[in-house]
Amino acid sequence: MANHTIHSREYIKSIDFEYIETYSFQQDTYYSETNRNTDKISWHDQRITDQDKKLNSSSRKISLFQRADAELLTLIRILEIDIVNLPSWMCAPVYRDAIIFYNKDHEIISALNICFECLYMENNTGINIDADERTYDLLKTFLISKGHNIRM
Repeated sequence: MANHTIHSREYIKSIDFEYIETYSFQQDTYYSETNRNTDKISWHDQRITDQDKKLNSSSRKISLFQRADAELLTLIRILEIDIVNLPSWMCAPVYRDAIIFYNKDHEIISALNICFECLYMENNTGINIDADERTYDLLKTFLISKGHNIRM
């Protein structure tokens, strides 16, 4: 569903999940500025999962939270923030951080790809996820506190 957009609140409420895992990917030197926009790699098009829900080969799991964990409830509240200031950068997103939602059978039901350079999110089916600038600030702080090395 290209070019379809939903609010981050709608997104998080629409997912019936059991637990999440957070990931960093596209972080190593292979994805450095010297390779950006070259024939070596089309890394602005890379997401945490492919169409078959296989993880990106550069992915590294950072944390795991069960549905009832306080940390996960904090994350849900961050994604439920009202949009007051919607960021609108003109750059192509480079996803380096992600949240994957799993059901009770350990199957991926959704993946949220995050670019903190562009302040942009997209799920694994190509739906744009709109969020307030404050959501990105709090999400960045949350992920850093869990061990993510946020690049900007």
